[in-house]
Amino acid sequence: MTGGNDPYQIKTVEELRDHYDEAMDIVVRAKLKALDDYAIGFIAKAPIVCIGSEMAEGVDVSPRGGGPGFVHVIDRSHVAVPDWPGNNKLETMTNILSTGRCGLLFLVPGNDLFLRINGDAIITRDPDLLARMTERDKTPKAAIRIAIKECYFHCGKAIKRSKIWDAATWPDPKGQPSVGRMMVDQAKITDMTAEEIQEAYEESLRNNLY
Repeated sequence: MTGGNDPYQIKTVEELRDHYDEAMDIVVRAKLKALDDYAIGFIAKAPIVCIGSEMAEGVDVSPRGGGPGFVHVIDRSHVAVPDWPGNNKLETMTNILSTGRCGLLFLVPGNDLFLRINGDAIITRDPDLLARMTERDKTPKAAIRIAIKECYFHCGKAIKRSKIWDAATWPDPKGQPSVGRMMVDQAKITDMTAEEIQEAYEESLRNNLY
């Protein structure tokens, strides 16, 4: 069902605001224009961040991970996300080149908070900056450098509802099809078996992380 066919669709900001309560003043005031010590401490513990970016077709979200604190705090107004080996589709960086902006969502395992950053972004090959993000004796090819416009902590209700840190609620991974099987079926691959693709995938996870 598209928007035009939904008689219950909310179409204006005024309708949206009428449908919800006003945000608490304390929440609005906690949205900062630069990193404070709490944000810097959270980034130092975060092993994963999701990057939101815009493309012609809409929006895109992509994960990045590394050792805790792998996102480098340059100063209170700038952070840098290293680009480690991936699928080489380069979608996030292509989007940034087009729009010049992105959003970050940080997670720290066991912590019931998110940290969100929005700002202007560039792709850089600055050798000094890249050297400061070395992991396992490897240096990233490039980095996404963000000039912060907004920085704030987001409440953890989504984390609480999801129970993501509660191992007792995790599904049995044995019920999940292998990456090899999904790729064969989705991409209609005929020159490799699911087992061969799975083996190559696991090899990449072992030896091509950095």
